[in-house]
Amino acid sequence: MLDPKPYLEKDLAYHADMLDALLTEGTEVLYSEEDGVMLRIGKRGPYAISASTKEAMVKMANLIEKERYMAVIRPFRLIPDFFEAKGKPAEMMPCYQAGYFSKERKPERNVPGFEIRPLTMENLRFVCDHYDDDEDYIKSRIEYGMLGAFDENGNCAAFVGFHGEGSMGLLQVLPEYRRKGIGEALEARVINRRLSEGRIPYDHVVVGNEKSMALQRKSGLLLSEKIVTWVFTD
Repeated sequence: MLDPKPYLEKDLAYHADMLDALLTEGTEVLYSEEDGVMLRIGKRGPYAISASTKEAMVKMANLIEKERYMAVIRPFRLIPDFFEAKGKPAEMMPCYQAGYFSKERKPERNVPGFEIRPLTMENLRFVCDHYDDDEDYIKSRIEYGMLGAFDENGNCAAFVGFHGEGSMGLLQVLPEYRRKGIGEALEARVINRRLSEGRIPYDHVVVGNEKSMALQRKSGLLLSEKIVTWVFTD
């Protein structure tokens, strides 16, 4: 196999997740040739696929042996060829990808009237009530390290963290606390955590979420011009 980095570095934002995965233990390079790259991000993590031809997409699809899986696939035009090889999944989520490629840390400014601090298990129910995901998954994210912004009365106004495969996310700012700069302040801190770990901060923005797109640009992230697609089986 070839070194995957030259292929991936042709489009940094488009491949931010895969470039970051190469910096972490547990990532397995399953395919790396001139026509594409495929990674497995951790033993339980998703597959990450980038193909330039139909033939490469089919080859990589056939490397997924399990019936149940998650994968981040690009390009969008070759998704039908992936489905032809693997069968259509239960769910698809097209996203743009954003990556922070500067080595410069973000200023961690405070928001007047709010304290930013780590979440604890005391906040588990609150996060579950405001973010649609499995409780065990949210618990694991809090254990890994989530941050919350709390007002002067101790009420949680917003939170942010990291998804299991490494992307920044879970960002929620309650409606009554928006337009105060809280989201940007939280994002600066998770960007800096990734930089301190020697990694590439990146996240996914669901197609159509213009507010999140604007936040990524304001935070200095480079947005991909092309779509990456999350694929989930039952």
